[in-house]
Amino acid sequence: MSNLLENVLFDPSINVNWHMQLSERVALMHVLSSVKPDVSIEIGTFLCGSLRPIAAASKRVYTFDIDPNQHRDQASFPNVTFVTGDSGATLPPVIDELNSGDEDVSFMLVDGSHEEGGVRSDLSQCARYVPKRKPTVILAHDSANPSVRRGISTVEWASFPHVHAVNFDFVPGILFDREDIKGQIWGGLAAILLMPEVRSGPVNFDANFQYSLSAMKSQSIYG
Repeated sequence: MSNLLENVLFDPSINVNWHMQLSERVALMHVLSSVKPDVSIEIGTFLCGSLRPIAAASKRVYTFDIDPNQHRDQASFPNVTFVTGDSGATLPPVIDELNSGDEDVSFMLVDGSHEEGGVRSDLSQCARYVPKRKPTVILAHDSANPSVRRGISTVEWASFPHVHAVNFDFVPGILFDREDIKGQIWGGLAAILLMPEVRSGPVNFDANFQYSLSAMKSQSIYG
């Protein structure tokens, strides 16, 4: 059934090596169609699965990965700049450059490190971006995974004046029974909203899947 849905919902040219659940793919596509990005950022290139729809929807993309082998498909992406190295070092100067320029960065996908510190670092750098004319939506993949969620939770969101909202469960994750990751919680998309205007009050937080996630953890290897 999932293959039948994929054939209807997604262009086969972009639905290649895309390691996301169907609900996550639909959500990502909807965000891209809504924000219509001039420039997008992706952290975690891997097999270019998410890069295909992002590149198709954007005028220009920066994609970051620590593995230089991700460049092997560069010829297929003429509008993409591939950046190799630890994003802790490679991402800050790009954010600085984009902040000093005039282009709008309306979309970012954070799907690189899945360790608490790496997630916190990547999101903190993305949150430094100052939108110019349009809102910026940041999606963070695997937001239901305990380590990733701690990374999202420990970002000092209030210190970034253009962060208006953080939704931990824009798309909920799942408890897997697949043999290689049986009992592990993965998936989910957190959504962070940056606005051109400075926030006037506290950041709006939403974590409406937290109760269900706690129940899932009791049945998982994390429980």
